[in-house]
Amino acid sequence: MEQELLHKMFRGKATDQELASIRQWVNADQANRKAFFRERTFYDALQLSKKATANKPSARKTFIWSWSQTVAAAAVILICVLAGPALWSHFATDEMVFNTIKVPTGQRVEMTLSDGTHIWLNARSELTYPTSFNGKKREVWLKGEAFFNVTKQGNKKFIVNTGRCEVEVLGTQFNVESYEDDEFSTALMQGSVKVTDSENPDQVVTLTPNNSATLCDGQLKVSPISNFDAYSWKEGIITFRNTSFKDLMRKMEKNYGIRIIINNPKLDHYSCSGKFRISDTIEAVLKALQQDAKFSFEYKNNDTIIIQ
Repeated sequence: MEQELLHKMFRGKATDQELASIRQWVNADQANRKAFFRERTFYDALQLSKKATANKPSARKTFIWSWSQTVAAAAVILICVLAGPALWSHFATDEMVFNTIKVPTGQRVEMTLSDGTHIWLNARSELTYPTSFNGKKREVWLKGEAFFNVTKQGNKKFIVNTGRCEVEVLGTQFNVESYEDDEFSTALMQGSVKVTDSENPDQVVTLTPNNSATLCDGQLKVSPISNFDAYSWKEGIITFRNTSFKDLMRKMEKNYGIRIIINNPKLDHYSCSGKFRISDTIEAVLKALQQDAKFSFEYKNNDTIIIQ
């Protein structure tokens, strides 16, 4: 199969006849399927490479930018060289071929889909998406947290499915967080989104810019966004302002994939403000917090931190 035709499909520009030809070729034998996946990986690597070299950031942001692109490039290198199943996997149905990308603890990844939609994936997040959008809608599946900058494509809706809710848009910028099945929130920056509770389809809310929807006790609640710093994670920074120690530790559990047990009652009413890089170790973050709050911490079984 010609590389040019495959790349045309990945960009979502292939005709129905060309798509049928590609499907026939992919389904012909295992060698063709492996060749298809290799070419898709190569294509995604090219897109990330172009993104990394397109602009030069200012001196103030150089370190953060370089780290961000290094993470994305490192993920691609792992995919190309090791074909690591922990980061990237493939599966196919009769009609479509899908990729799944998983972001390791303490990292994040930027990627661009075949329709031009740009996505930032936070630590411990997983996104499943088709190699190209060839139907009447564009649909992806998210577990974790992601920021979407969706390219408008006529009336072709873009849908983000999580364990509990569905977010539907045409073209917009929004953040979605859903690490657990019954946990969901989305924040809208531009455009509009419609949020539907999958377990209760009659429960639907439509957001306008600078508002968020959160699932609380089984109900979708809309409120204005009070702190946009919460979404600076896509720049590689976790920012917190007047945040309770308990809530901050919950955020760190998500980013580092570790359980944190707080056995210090003096921290119940302690709130803190600051920022740290996602690439920082959890030990570095806790040691920085110790400069203001009095507590100690220790590991237990390598997957739990006890705070005294």
